[in-house]
Amino acid sequence: MPHIQFAIVGCGRLGTNLGIQLQAAGHTATGLSARHMQTIQESNQLINAECIDTCPWKVTSKADVVFITTPDDAIEQTCQQLIENNGMRQNAIIYHCSGSLSSSILASAIKEGHGAGSFHPLQSFPVKHITPNPFENIYVSVEGSKEAIEQGRIIADDLNAMITEVSTEGKTLYHAAAVVASNYLVTLLELARQLNVHAGIPDNIALKVLEPLIQGTLKNIDKHGVTNALTGPISRGDLRTIQNHVISITKDLPDFKNLYNTLGQYTIPIARSQHLISEDTASKLQKELVIR
Repeated sequence: MPHIQFAIVGCGRLGTNLGIQLQAAGHTATGLSARHMQTIQESNQLINAECIDTCPWKVTSKADVVFITTPDDAIEQTCQQLIENNGMRQNAIIYHCSGSLSSSILASAIKEGHGAGSFHPLQSFPVKHITPNPFENIYVSVEGSKEAIEQGRIIADDLNAMITEVSTEGKTLYHAAAVVASNYLVTLLELARQLNVHAGIPDNIALKVLEPLIQGTLKNIDKHGVTNALTGPISRGDLRTIQNHVISITKDLPDFKNLYNTLGQYTIPIARSQHLISEDTASKLQKELVIR
């Protein structure tokens, strides 16, 4: 395992967890920086970097690898500050950890010949110190220069994570996928919870009663693939059940009708792709699930 010296600019939850685990893997933290010294000191109690400062270029000049883990709107300016103040050693590689932005936001470093990339763990970081290792067995997406991708593979391996490459042009769609899978899943489960509450199931267990079904579906997706895991009334072409759903939701939860119908409309092609329903049945279902 090649030893690296790293610096982190941005001492939030991701940056702090990253620093902790890189040190645990045998690498050296040369510096930590953030806007407020108190924030830096809180993180440094967990990392014990060689240098801490609110000026980022004062902590990055000795690093082989620099991670910018600031909010997205501060990444470009932070990178420019490092370059303008000679905060990057020759051949140092710089990453940002944004899910939505590509490496092109690091243009000022790229112009100076530095390897640059995005390094985005597909994981949530609710606190500054997660145990056990929150990077273990998750995917990290990497894109950018050849040097950044190669170094990213090494770093991900040291974190016991897996890696996937994303095209620079596809970074926005990649982030949209993460939003759908994580954020919009919350919205979907809130719909399910509210349907159960209106069905008379106590609020405190309205979602809990669905957990075995949710876990079972995830296991089926893992085992058989997304499209092959589809079950339920649309996969059976059960028109009457869908009609009853729409009637009840329109009556009791009208604000959710279009969401339910939209989900149904996008489920029909999945059922068709698996030859579970006929074209005629699909057409009838589409008419029942009209979005207004």
